[in-house]
Amino acid sequence: MRNIKLTIEYDGTNYMGWQIQKHGKTIQGTIKEALEKILHHDVNLKGASRTDAGVHALGQVATFKTVKEIPLFKIQRALNGLLPPDIKVISAEEVPENFDPRKDAKGKTYLYRIFNRPVASPFEYKRSWFIPQKLDVRILKNSLSFFKGTHDFTTFSKLPKDEDKNPVRTIDEIVVSRNEHTIEIRITGRSFLRHMIRVIVATAVEAATGKLAPDEIPDMFRAKNRQVAPFLAPPEGLYLIKIYYESYPFL
Repeated sequence: MRNIKLTIEYDGTNYMGWQIQKHGKTIQGTIKEALEKILHHDVNLKGASRTDAGVHALGQVATFKTVKEIPLFKIQRALNGLLPPDIKVISAEEVPENFDPRKDAKGKTYLYRIFNRPVASPFEYKRSWFIPQKLDVRILKNSLSFFKGTHDFTTFSKLPKDEDKNPVRTIDEIVVSRNEHTIEIRITGRSFLRHMIRVIVATAVEAATGKLAPDEIPDMFRAKNRQVAPFLAPPEGLYLIKIYYESYPFL
């Protein structure tokens, strides 16, 4: 049995997220359908990260198993021929049969993009969060610094009610840069809770626009109450950039 690892890029605008759902088009479902046409058997496609509706990826990872001896380059070429223009497989490789794209991940890097000027850009539509009011990048950086390290992220995530999930996570690096009107926030950590990146970014933006003081953030952590940080940054600004397997720079 072969275990094939795919690295995938996609624009999530037109999809209900990664994971197959009863209603709506998904990334996982679209790739699975294409694979089954190529391989002529049912495919269990396992993804590393369940990106939400509208979220993009430059480095999503997924695996599937097959007994077919089709060369990897032919699988990749056939997939990209069948997939729509907003989903592409950028590499295909054979990995050990016990490799699991989710459990074996050592860390991930996400990018969040903000387009910041008084007038929106048609080229940034559904590619970033448009914020017309001026953002103080110095305050943005200061606010984000509170999220580095190991914390209980109950306030800054969506924890499933029916699951006893550990809310403690470690963020190892946050890098903020600005190039003219575009602000980019790169966040690298061991693992992330649902909505965690989007709540963190939204909180930092609240501080950068003067709606809260950065030094209120430690109290928000201590509250362990999702209602203290009540809204999400929109999904279109979020990109899954990289998943680390062989080595993770902060271990």
